[in-house]
Amino acid sequence: MKTSGRPGAPFNRAVALTFLAAIVGCAPAPATEGAAADTAAICAQIFSTNDMHGRLLPAEYAWSGGRPVGGSAALAAYAREADAEAPECPLFIVSGGDIMQGTLVSNLADGASTIAALNAIGYDAAAIGNHEFDWGVEILRERIAQADFPLLGANIYERATGEHPPWVRPWAIVEKDGVRVGFIGATTRSTPTSTRPTNVVDFEFRSIAAALDRYIPEVREAGADFVVAVMHEGGFCNDDGCDGEALEELAATTERFDYAVTGHTHSPLETEIRGTPVVQSYSYSTAFGLGRLDRDAGGAVRARLVGIRRTYVDEVTPDPDVQSLVQGFAAEVADVVGRVVTEFAEPIAKPRRGDLVLGRLIADAQRAATGTQVALMNAGGVRRAMPAGEITYADLFELQPFGNRLVTLSLSGARLLDAFEHGLADGDPDAQLSGVRVTYDAGAQRGARIVHAELVDGTPIEPESTYTVTVNDFMSIGGSGYTMFLDADDVVDTGIVDVEALVEYLDGRRRPAPIPGDSRWIPAGRDPR
Repeated sequence: MKTSGRPGAPFNRAVALTFLAAIVGCAPAPATEGAAADTAAICAQIFSTNDMHGRLLPAEYAWSGGRPVGGSAALAAYAREADAEAPECPLFIVSGGDIMQGTLVSNLADGASTIAALNAIGYDAAAIGNHEFDWGVEILRERIAQADFPLLGANIYERATGEHPPWVRPWAIVEKDGVRVGFIGATTRSTPTSTRPTNVVDFEFRSIAAALDRYIPEVREAGADFVVAVMHEGGFCNDDGCDGEALEELAATTERFDYAVTGHTHSPLETEIRGTPVVQSYSYSTAFGLGRLDRDAGGAVRARLVGIRRTYVDEVTPDPDVQSLVQGFAAEVADVVGRVVTEFAEPIAKPRRGDLVLGRLIADAQRAATGTQVALMNAGGVRRAMPAGEITYADLFELQPFGNRLVTLSLSGARLLDAFEHGLADGDPDAQLSGVRVTYDAGAQRGARIVHAELVDGTPIEPESTYTVTVNDFMSIGGSGYTMFLDADDVVDTGIVDVEALVEYLDGRRRPAPIPGDSRWIPAGRDPR
């Protein structure tokens, strides 16, 4: 049973024991006073994923050793096993958002196939991610209506009214076997620059901490036994600890929550805020997080993170009903998905930032399609690595899944240099370039880090000159913070979809495809050759 907030095969014990011994942070969190005292002891399990991005089918990755990982049917099987392992604690399945956008099998159905798969798995709640807005609000509302689970956004407000949009629920209580878990959802505050800005111009994405503080008391008053924050905002962990926007927001709350699921950064995150577990489980359905919440008869709550586990398909029997469902969706797009476009002699990695090989390739394809002097591509639009061997249309679609159109424009050299400066992010190259070489000093003050920029023929970029530039339509309207493109002249939407430009570029070249090895971002003092 789900209560809405106001608008606005048994688990393999041997594997599980190895899994539990390897993870960090399994110790129970300090006990906290529950919503009600002198009640029966109860418990719940939280099975969480994040950033599925339409990965309904299993795939092999460079790190998976040739073993298929993920997909809806495997996820369902892992959830069933976790449920069977602790039948005394009902299992709640949740997502940290960005569930639909990213594969042909999902995108060609405007996400309807993904929602159908999550319904079949039995999801109980999900945060609204920034990429849920990629097809516009009307499509998002259709997917919300289709879902058997609530999509939540407690920090989404209408600019005009200051209230939640009527189609947004800030929270929901889900009841199973008499256990009531309240989920409060939130969306990254960067959404206006991490989806097409025009799609969210009517909305504000306010403080997540303030949203949690507003609604946690309301959810407890409504009878929740446990309160779980489900956020599409993330962070990172390394040897020095964990940090990121999600942890800053959670740390800023004054009201107590019992568990938190995060997303957005596609990273593993296992940590605690004031003794309360916080988890994020990679992305693309390749892993899940599992946690347990216990409330004793006196009302004290203990929460612990069991850990994150990879979803290797060969360790389970994929759920047959879910598998049949997604195979039907896959069959509908099989002819498009399987077409071989090119091949690569070696695998190509995709770091988060830098002068990316795949970024150069995409930028080269876009400049070739439009004939401009320069092309810039945002690194956030480079979505996956590439394997060695044959590369299909589906592979390239997953590399560039957003369906952005190429836009040509005329830009002064001064504003083009501003774009390069912005493309340095926090000192590491983030923009992907074609037709130009940029020398930079990462240690200089922001605004003065570009030492020199020149076209590929050696002609310097002069502030007073004008240059023809290709970007995608997302960037042309200020996406990823590229507001300097709003000052451009001669703006033309070519109608060319970015992935089609890449397909045409690779289709017409020899195999294996030559990979651009030249540096376009050159640290000061290094020989560009």
